[in-house]
Amino acid sequence: MSGGAGHVADMNNRMKQNRSMKTSNKPKFRSNNRDLNFSSGKSEKLNFKKVSEEELTRIKAEIRKKAQSERKKERIIFALIFLILITILTIFFK
Repeated sequence: MSGGAGHVADMNNRMKQNRSMKTSNKPKFRSNNRDLNFSSGKSEKLNFKKVSEEELTRIKAEIRKKAQSERKKERIIFALIFLILITILTIFFK
């Protein structure tokens, strides 16, 4: 009897493969290539567009109108699904 030596050997092979797959062993993470993947801690100044107050209120109103229409669509869909479900349940339980 081998005493499970095949299972132990398989476990050792899997552990070796997992160690070789770690990101620190891959070439793209060696040496100075880390600078491409990680920030240096400095934050860049963001430049936002300047918008007048009138334009800003128009944009907000437009966003609110779109949100309201989306909510209305969701309510209609929910109501239709509810009605279909009720009709199906009444048909099967008669």
